[in-house]
Parts: sequence; C-alpha cells; structure tokens
Amino acid sequence: MKKALSIIAVLTLAAVLLGMTGCDKQTSEKPGFNLIFKYGVTAKNELDTFKGTYTKDMVTDPSITIGLRLSEEEMNSIYQKMLEIDFFSYPEAFKATVPSGELTGMVTPFSSYYFTVEYDSQVKKLQWEDNVTNPDEKASKLRELIKLIKSIIESREEYKKLPEPKSGYL
Repeated sequence: MKKALSIIAVLTLAAVLLGMTGCDKQTSEKPGFNLIFKYGVTAKNELDTFKGTYTKDMVTDPSITIGLRLSEEEMNSIYQKMLEIDFFSYPEAFKATVPSGELTGMVTPFSSYYFTVEYDSQVKKLQWEDNVTNPDEKASKLRELIKLIKSIIESREEYKKLPEPKSGYL
C-alpha cells in the first residue's frame, strides 16, 4: 500500500513538474531543425525560427520585425515537405532548367528566395531567383515548399495584425 502511494506521489510530482516546464506546442525549439527563409521581390520578408522572428518588407517604408514562433506541428510540416521534395539534394544556387533550343520565358519583377536550414547538426543553404516561367519539376516542387511556408506565416494572428505596405514593386 505504501509502495502504491509512493508511486502515485512520484507520478503526480512528475506531472506537476512537466506542466511547470512549459511543455507546450508553441515553440520552434525542435532539436536539430531551424530555418531562415527570406522571400519576395527583394527577399526582404524573413522568417527566422532561430530567433523566433518575422520581418515584413514594407517596400518604401522601413521593414517591420515581430516575434513569431512556429508550433512544433508547423515546423514538422515544413520539415516533412522538405523531405518529400528532396530539398536537401538541391544545389546551393538553384536555377530552373530550360531544355536546349527552347525559348525561355521570364517575368519581372520576380521573387528571390534564400534558405538557411539547420537539421541534424548540418546546414543547408539554397538561393533561387524565380524569374523563369518554363515548366521545371524541381522548381515546381520548391514552389510547393515556399507556398506551404508562406501559408503558415500568413495564417498566424501575429502576421495578420501587420499593416499592408503602402506601395508595391513594378
């Protein structure tokens, strides 16, 4: 009987201590995975999960930086998408390929993307100027990842409270 009460007391104490240490899901402190993702026409928008910040490009006005920590679930979905598209095998300077002899379609202004990803004690960097409109499978997959990250950012209340830029890029 005393042994059973001792076990219950230890389990209760453990539960209280776990509750006090903040085992919540609002953290990007997933061991071994963080990223800096810069994007936009001038790549001034930036999600930094190392610092727990987001910077919004206000075009002609100064950029605005806020605190923004992704949940463990959001970080996991980004990481899983990276694995799905084989992100870690992309070259550091990615370019969409256009078959020889095919006309190259281009767009301006175009978005630039910069990734610095820390995973399992390794660092992967990738940069991409998305100015070619020709179909390219690797570019399409990278756009899926970018769309996912942007949708996560834009779904957050912290982001929704930010003002819209007064101007845009032409």
